[in-house]
Amino acid sequence: MATVEYRLFFNNTPATQPQLDLVEEITVEQEVDMMWEARLKIPICTDEKGNWSGESDAFLASFTRLRIEIKVGAKSAFVALIDGPIVGYDSSTSSEPGQSSLMVIVRDDSVYLHQNESVARFDGQTDDQIATQIYGQATQIAATDVESTPAPSSTVPVSVVQRGTAMQILSAIATRQDMHAYVLPGTDPGQSVGAFKAFPKIKDGLPDLILLGKDRNLATFSVKSNETSPATVSASSLSLTDKAVVTKTSSFRNLDLLGSDAGFQNESNTGTRMLPPTDEDSVDVENRVQAEASRLSYSFEASGSVMGDCYTGVLSPYRLVTVLGVNGRSSGDYVLKKVTHSLTRSVYSQSFSLLRNARSAGAGAAQSGPEGIF
Repeated sequence: MATVEYRLFFNNTPATQPQLDLVEEITVEQEVDMMWEARLKIPICTDEKGNWSGESDAFLASFTRLRIEIKVGAKSAFVALIDGPIVGYDSSTSSEPGQSSLMVIVRDDSVYLHQNESVARFDGQTDDQIATQIYGQATQIAATDVESTPAPSSTVPVSVVQRGTAMQILSAIATRQDMHAYVLPGTDPGQSVGAFKAFPKIKDGLPDLILLGKDRNLATFSVKSNETSPATVSASSLSLTDKAVVTKTSSFRNLDLLGSDAGFQNESNTGTRMLPPTDEDSVDVENRVQAEASRLSYSFEASGSVMGDCYTGVLSPYRLVTVLGVNGRSSGDYVLKKVTHSLTRSVYSQSFSLLRNARSAGAGAAQSGPEGIF
């Protein structure tokens, strides 16, 4: 049985024992392309003068920093689930003893990039340069993990004009590059990392999720598919250099698959999509159509939960994990889309959603693979 430990930090300082004793339940929701959120349930009551506890605690004040870390297994390291400000609370009071509570709400540091709307202009910059510049505006984001993006083929200097919050601008330019913009907890408290990256193509050490066999650690697992999602995408663009109209169509051959076979059985059954025309040269039209085709290719979504006493990893979105022991077609690598961490004084559980854009060869295939173990 894996031991579970957790710790909290208030304003980057370890919580005291009295502060830890106040927290009864913790839930952390982590999801791709969404702001991560934690909720801490704190029982409250009145004193002899009728004053409610928790109302004036300084460490629970708005925009106090709160970091939650957890460790599963004695030999494992602590993993940060969230690091960011307290942005609000839900209060539930009752005349019945022991039925009143304060739910403290925490969000990751991308909240600081989503406060103010503006019109921003970026001259002669690639999207990765824009992302680096935007992340530099938030003092709470100490480092960046930004993947490079291709420069447009146009020789004419390009100005990118975007309207919205900084986070909305990041999301918009990430989408057209088949990437994702998000903020992760850093190694140390108060040192968040701004990321601008595509989904990973290799695993980074998460233990396999196993449904059957002596090493099983999955409690439940289910898969659903949307056969109408994969599509060929086309778009047209007006070149600023010679005013010619350039039209491009995506190719399934250029997709990075998480399995041996495409996510559809017959390419003739896939649909077609047309992106709206644009004269924007900051991103080549070929990149635009391939990015949209890649997004549509994730036609498989799985969900499930782990057995808390058996799984020694701490799941989080934007990572690859291997699923074994389901069926031959569904076993294989998945991208983690959403993870819900639930922690009480006695139980730690993880539930998840996964994405996949491929099928495995199946148990009857000649080649060996993870699905063949079972």
